[in-house]
Amino acid sequence: MELSDRIILQEKKIKKLELELNDLHQGLATVQDIYCELTSISTDEKAEVRIEKVTAPPLDVDEREFDGFWRFHEDILIPEPSAYISCAELYDAFKRYCKKTGRNIVEQGAFEFVFARLKNPHPILDRGMWKGYRVKNR
Repeated sequence: MELSDRIILQEKKIKKLELELNDLHQGLATVQDIYCELTSISTDEKAEVRIEKVTAPPLDVDEREFDGFWRFHEDILIPEPSAYISCAELYDAFKRYCKKTGRNIVEQGAFEFVFARLKNPHPILDRGMWKGYRVKNR
């Protein structure tokens, strides 16, 4: 390695060390600022925590009806692109789920209307069969 190459390499190392030193100075200044803030707070001051009870507003009739559907989707259905289930069988599973959990049952037309709009996978209605989901075995 030539002398000029070694000088360039050493200059690069020095520049890198100067940048790292600058970062350390900035970090130290930040730590000092935080320390000063903490020491300026009186030791007699007490932290106060206020906990508020948060309540959800009651669901309206439409929200209650479809709450059962969304829970059914989350708890009972498994996305499976190659799976088929009949409309009647899926709706029966939905009704059983709602009765078991005490949720409101929506009519089959409303159930199928919402079910048809699911995504990932999007269910496809094919000759009375839904393709894309199956019911968990319980």
